[in-house]
Amino acid sequence: MRKAMGVDIGGTKVAAAIIDEQGHITHRVQVPSDTSSSEAMLECVVGVIDACLAEAGVDVSDLTGIGLGIPGKVDSLNGVAIFQNNIPWEKFPVVARLADRYAQVPIAVENDVKAAAYAEYRLAGMGPLDVFGYLTVSTGIACTNIVNHQIIRGDGFSGEIGFLPVPSSTGLRPLESVCAGPGIEAMARALYLDDRITVAQVFARALKGEQIANELVDQSAMGVAIGLFAMICLLDPKEIVIGGSVAVKNPFYVERIKAVLERYAHKEQMHILPHIRVTDLGGDNGIIGAGFLVMPAQDIQIF
Repeated sequence: MRKAMGVDIGGTKVAAAIIDEQGHITHRVQVPSDTSSSEAMLECVVGVIDACLAEAGVDVSDLTGIGLGIPGKVDSLNGVAIFQNNIPWEKFPVVARLADRYAQVPIAVENDVKAAAYAEYRLAGMGPLDVFGYLTVSTGIACTNIVNHQIIRGDGFSGEIGFLPVPSSTGLRPLESVCAGPGIEAMARALYLDDRITVAQVFARALKGEQIANELVDQSAMGVAIGLFAMICLLDPKEIVIGGSVAVKNPFYVERIKAVLERYAHKEQMHILPHIRVTDLGGDNGIIGAGFLVMPAQDIQIF
């Protein structure tokens, strides 16, 4: 059975895992990120890759490759990390630098949300003409669409749906600032006059029926529903998976999003409602998708 390594690189942690063709993780190593410099960050990634290989007892040549998922703008074709808010890799040729260490195998890099979406897509059993959608709601909000194993990238900045203007209690604002975790938390602290309240507490209070908390959750659900509706109107996906900590930890929130969609969707769009779901992979979809980048699917058909 083929195996690959997926590496999930972020501003707080770097995780590497060996995955098989079904997306099962067999070995995993995680360390804190070293963002003190671009070279320190590179050595951090190399260290976690080597540690994972050692734990698995395999040589890198035993793998189909090493796939990387990183936040921000990525030139996946040329293997360059263009820009990240929390990693010191501006225009950094990460694939070329890692190829100096691991010349025996292919290396690929992708935006972390797109990598997570690719994991969901590969395991969803889509047909070659089926459009697949993925949306993450966490500290930020972004989306990805895939068809026939091809991630829709545009000019490299596709999927940044967090910029979409949506209604809020203070007028039109970017979707991410209203509906992502930090936005919900900021509004909650202002309304509750409590600088210690967290996103988790807002959702817990909403479940208990508190009016303010429910209004914040409903406002977020409305904004996310607008974002999803835009995806549905433009691309008519067969399935949409929602990931990210806000969605994964609060399944009732996703049901509220779907309830909004049901009010506004055209009858010819209703087929998507039963096929909008929370990820089954939790927080592992990014690392699994990174591994899948270098493990070509056996059934790719190009039209």
